[in-house]
Amino acid sequence: MFHAGKLVAAIAVSTLLALPAAAQEVPASVTLFKNVNVFDGKNEALLEGHDVLVVRNMIQQIGQDIPTSGTYELEVSTGRIERVEALPGSAAGGYEVIVTDEAGKTETREVEVEVIDGEGRTLMPGLIDAHYHLMLAASKGDAWRLEQPDYTHATMVIEANNLLQRGFTSIRDTAGPGFGIKKAVDEGMIPGPRMYLSGTLITQTSGHADRTLPFEEPRVFSGTVPVGEGVMKLDRVVNGRDEVLAAARQNLKQGATQIKIAIGGGVYSFYDPLDVTEFTEDEIKAAVDAASDWGTYVTAHVYTPKGVLRGIRNGLKTIEHGQLMDEETAREMAERGVYLITQPFQADESLKAIADPIQWNKYVQVVEGWEQTAELVKQYDVKMGFGTDLVFAPDMNGTQGDFLGRFSPWFSNIEMLRMITSTNAEILALSGLRNPYQEGPLGVVEEGAYADLILVDGNPLEDINLLGSNGDHIPLVMKDGEIVKNKLN
Repeated sequence: MFHAGKLVAAIAVSTLLALPAAAQEVPASVTLFKNVNVFDGKNEALLEGHDVLVVRNMIQQIGQDIPTSGTYELEVSTGRIERVEALPGSAAGGYEVIVTDEAGKTETREVEVEVIDGEGRTLMPGLIDAHYHLMLAASKGDAWRLEQPDYTHATMVIEANNLLQRGFTSIRDTAGPGFGIKKAVDEGMIPGPRMYLSGTLITQTSGHADRTLPFEEPRVFSGTVPVGEGVMKLDRVVNGRDEVLAAARQNLKQGATQIKIAIGGGVYSFYDPLDVTEFTEDEIKAAVDAASDWGTYVTAHVYTPKGVLRGIRNGLKTIEHGQLMDEETAREMAERGVYLITQPFQADESLKAIADPIQWNKYVQVVEGWEQTAELVKQYDVKMGFGTDLVFAPDMNGTQGDFLGRFSPWFSNIEMLRMITSTNAEILALSGLRNPYQEGPLGVVEEGAYADLILVDGNPLEDINLLGSNGDHIPLVMKDGEIVKNKLN
């Protein structure tokens, strides 16, 4: 068993900053994972018996027998680390940081190192959910619109921390508010995952996210603001190119990393059967134009072949759901490199209790269509990410990681692990210039990547279900270089 200690290092400042400024760049502490088997997010073979050194919020070194004491040269501006010969008189029990300014003056500082003995556990990238709704997942039924907004926001804060405890260090929120919570998380005020937010879901009158009552008129006919567009900013009903542009630009103004539109019927929506196609080509192009002008992309809620084809032929980069696709759809998605983020839904009787007969019948259609979709994805090698779409039942959120195992009849463990790590990270990176986290890649364990890491009891390449059970098999979670869960002791 290793214990935390101090390491000795020589820091060479390459930017010729004044001594106080240079000294401030020295990391306050580093973390060294010892004796772990590394799944890097891509390769099927584990790196067995390896060590991983984290400096600040980045992975700096991966190797075997990285010493827990010694002398290192660390270039502060880049974080590159190399082993050098020990300095005369260096202490054997820790890192000794020596900062040298332009005039040759030096200041010696010590850096604490926390050594984590993995004891043969699997170290892998933090999990990523590419289709999540923080507000709806935290709200029971219609609580999101019936409770006071500050109560709903409080439930979102709790759920943000719960996501971390389950091992999810990043989410792509595909409809709903959360920009203030994301800011608080990024500033370190509250614990939570990295958030890629779409903002309000953009829909048409009678579309998937039209939550108006049947007698309520659209705004163009002097109607009032729908409940979803009010304080909670869950969705926005628009019609025509101009309104789509305004809605997309409003989301981008608030900080959206991608735009989400609804272009087909929905399961729990009030007015649209599954077979309908929503938004004209011109309306879809409007959203794509607004997003591409900001260096990002558009995704869409849709199930049917007609809807998917209309979307991808007009510039969509990803498709949410798609359980009713056909062979032409799968082939064209593969040819265009469009990602599918889908869910292996099951006809759970507990869900039937919160649906009316029409909604339940639509849901069963989606459940029954999933098997064909999985087979088409495999046949045409469609790029596929992982997203859960958990909503309205907070007690079910602990099953988030268990959803991955539902893919096992069609996909191997390594394929599923890539989905929930490196492939989902590729989807996050589609946001381009709007990506709020650009220091390094996510979803991988490699030098220069963000230190978003989890330790797993056992080998998920052999048992994918280790990533479920509400994080019970994940004793340690690190996000952005900070340990946010540690049950090793």
